[in-house]
Amino acid sequence: MSEYVTEDNFMIAEGSEGELYVYLSAKKAHPETPRIVYDGHDHAIFLRSPKQKIILDYINPEVRDKLRKAPEVIVVETILENIKDCYVAKMNMVDRIPVDWSQLGLSNWEDAVLKN
Repeated sequence: MSEYVTEDNFMIAEGSEGELYVYLSAKKAHPETPRIVYDGHDHAIFLRSPKQKIILDYINPEVRDKLRKAPEVIVVETILENIKDCYVAKMNMVDRIPVDWSQLGLSNWEDAVLKN
């Protein structure tokens, strides 16, 4: 059974022609049919492979609309400042991600900001 893990450090950037890049720490093995499930809110799930589900936690409100409209993103996996792997991940937009975030220890962007 696969478990969810939270990506500790990731960044979403926009290229000069509007393409979106998701930078994250390098993982073992090459991904199998990578895709990102997103509902336009605080979190997304990066399905790197059938057994590897990575939560992209607290997506910045400033990039949510662009991410919501993107048909795909370019995932860049890095080790320190070096690129290990780069590939395209399809975006799957859903009305609501079927995950109870509170069971995973997560709330939402506003709650996280207000607690600090």
